[in-house]
Amino acid sequence: MRDVLLTLLAVSSFLTVIEGQPLPICRDSQECRQLALDAAARGEYERFHDLAWRAVQTGPRNDSGLMYLLARAQVLSGRPHDALVMLQRLADTGVAADAVTDADFRRTRALPGWPEVAAAIARAEAPAPAAAPAPTPAPTVEASRSTGAPAPVGSPVVPFPLEPAPTSDAGRFSAVPFLAAGLAYDAVSRRFVIGDALGRKLIVVGVGSEHADDMVRADSAEFDDVVALAIDEKRGDLWVASTADASGESALHRLQLVSGRPLKTYRAVPAMGPTRLAALAVQASGSVVALDSAGNRLLLLSRGHSDTTVAMSLKLSGAKSIAAGDDGVIYVAHDEGIARVDLVSKTLAALSAPEGFDLRRFEAIRAHRTALVGLQTTPAGSRQLVRLTLDAAGRAVREGAVIDPRVAETEGYLSLTITGDELYYLATDAPGAGPGPSPSRSPGADQFVVRRLTLN
Repeated sequence: MRDVLLTLLAVSSFLTVIEGQPLPICRDSQECRQLALDAAARGEYERFHDLAWRAVQTGPRNDSGLMYLLARAQVLSGRPHDALVMLQRLADTGVAADAVTDADFRRTRALPGWPEVAAAIARAEAPAPAAAPAPTPAPTVEASRSTGAPAPVGSPVVPFPLEPAPTSDAGRFSAVPFLAAGLAYDAVSRRFVIGDALGRKLIVVGVGSEHADDMVRADSAEFDDVVALAIDEKRGDLWVASTADASGESALHRLQLVSGRPLKTYRAVPAMGPTRLAALAVQASGSVVALDSAGNRLLLLSRGHSDTTVAMSLKLSGAKSIAAGDDGVIYVAHDEGIARVDLVSKTLAALSAPEGFDLRRFEAIRAHRTALVGLQTTPAGSRQLVRLTLDAAGRAVREGAVIDPRVAETEGYLSLTITGDELYYLATDAPGAGPGPSPSRSPGADQFVVRRLTLN
């Protein structure tokens, strides 16, 4: 276990750790940029992403060079959809990026939304005459059959109807900049718990509060880089997943929800090999299931047990997120769609859907009653929240609807949670946005907002 503690300081102070050795503090965008390039040269792409993100945050607003650096870091660190969005933003501002030929963007160029972004880049490079505008690219075929496989050429995509859910701000707050890594809501204490990936800590924000406070840090909870959170409401437990890139080790941490007091840390046994936890879900039984992206598998920590076990090998491409259905059933979002995994029978099958429904490009999914709610990237690169209503057996999608057509976002891992009939997600607060006043800005602090959607 690494002994080095990583703390995010103010905007001007950023400390990163590589293999247990502290590097110089990243004080401004130029220094952050150089450290990012150094990390890229070493092949340390997660660090490359984190430092590039910090360079963008501390640099001039909408600096195209830093934005392109971040796009490159996004694709190399396994975030090709985020890179697609960043390249679209660059093209929209008239910047023709080199991503069309840059070998680093191979995965982004393979995405269904690439043709539209490539066309936007071409227009930025050589705008078409006003009298003869460039034709709109033909729609890409992305439909999924009931088997979950791509639809044949000529099969049209059936767009999900727009059924916006009532939306409001659950709260705004000021905090020292952090890299978001999960969001949970404790309805009893009316507090939001937010993971700070690189700060290796949890922060807490009460409803109506304008400021975030530290809840628990790595020195007491033995966190590595925090990547996911989940609440066991029935038992009052807060579960945290953390991972250490350098050592290939991961752990699950059980904390007392009301106080944040660490109760126990469960580390993967060495026989499992390298692990990198990416998501977790708590089942009704109290057992915890974690997605291990390094091993492309699901790990299980059964209630009352001390060791994690391999629950299921997935053999899926690009598994990103999981959601717990009925006990023993886990839904997995991956590159080709959504899979239904039965941990009891050890079976895996594609979640079926009406012909033409597109179940790809879901970055995160959460369970809500008889539905899944997920964050999906559109072919054009924007993000939307989609509700997928399942049949009684939970094996097929009966209906789909877009409940938020354009999701505001914040840097870092996805921060999305559902409590009761309320969905919450974390976003960066734009000045003057929303119905209420923004909190007073503290020196070195950024403004954040928690969005709330009421689900039917």
